[in-house]
Amino acid sequence: MYKTIFLGDSFTNCNGLPQSDTWPTIVRRTLNKQFGSRVDLEFETSVTTQENTRGALERLQRDILFAEPNILTVQYGTNDSTYLMSNRGAPLVSQDAFRFNLLELVDKCRLFNIRRLIFITNHPVALDRYDINGLTPDENTQFYDEIIREVASTSACHLADVRKAMENYKPNELCLDDRIHVNKFGAKVYAETIAPVIAKVLEGLIDFDDQQLQVSGKC
Repeated sequence: MYKTIFLGDSFTNCNGLPQSDTWPTIVRRTLNKQFGSRVDLEFETSVTTQENTRGALERLQRDILFAEPNILTVQYGTNDSTYLMSNRGAPLVSQDAFRFNLLELVDKCRLFNIRRLIFITNHPVALDRYDINGLTPDENTQFYDEIIREVASTSACHLADVRKAMENYKPNELCLDDRIHVNKFGAKVYAETIAPVIAKVLEGLIDFDDQQLQVSGKC
């Protein structure tokens, strides 16, 4: 049995879509079709709406570490990068803190032997307002997506670069009427980006386990 957990916020949950149309569900269907005859796969979604990386770290042990997934996908940034007047114009989580939070998440997972992490960047949102720093919400999130890429690279983690995959689409083509969460088409692009990354990791896991079985058999 190989377990994958999708950790994230409402972008991972695909708020506003039927469960059958969310990208975690599409990814599950795709991978079960690809691997189902070879191995048993298990998928869980662990999300909290409006959560940022501080909240993720607070519940990491309870919801993730003791569950011991073989693969963990991680998607945050849009809530971390939110600027609020009530926060005296600062983002909820600074860019430096966001980077450190992601690195701490990686470290904690590795202490529990959860070594196959896949970081996911965020889709472009269609909100056209300007935050207190003079940038749109999506422009602010792009800085955090760049940190995600950096942490994935420096920590030897995998990356599913959703933002890059969507660069030829307009935000309105990808978002629901709320101009924030993905529509059915956007979820499909998510799944087409993420499923191959998980599949590659699964192939490596299966090959490694097969080799271990061969070694133990020879002994």
